[in-house]
Amino acid sequence: MSLTQIVVILAGLFAGYRLVGYMLSPGTGDDDKRTPEDAGSDTPQPQRWYEVLEVSESASREEITRAWRQKLAQYHPDKVATLGDDIRAVAEEQTKRINAAYEEALKS
Repeated sequence: MSLTQIVVILAGLFAGYRLVGYMLSPGTGDDDKRTPEDAGSDTPQPQRWYEVLEVSESASREEITRAWRQKLAQYHPDKVATLGDDIRAVAEEQTKRINAAYEEALKS
């Protein structure tokens, strides 16, 4: 075996070791990506009403109502009834957020 082959094999082993070590180390998942503003804060930042309803901040009342109805239709109890308790709990929480955002939008 030549010196070049040995160097290539060692470089491949090192790169593979680093890649596997990175993939298996804690804190490298998508859920841990934070912006510098979020550093040190474990609580999620509250979303504004227009972010929850996915409309522009200057949306008309009709656009807000349409978005509210579409969002509520996604989490309707009839649609999630057969999906399990965890999914139903998430749907209930989302419904509360959507309703709160709609109420806030109507006030502004």
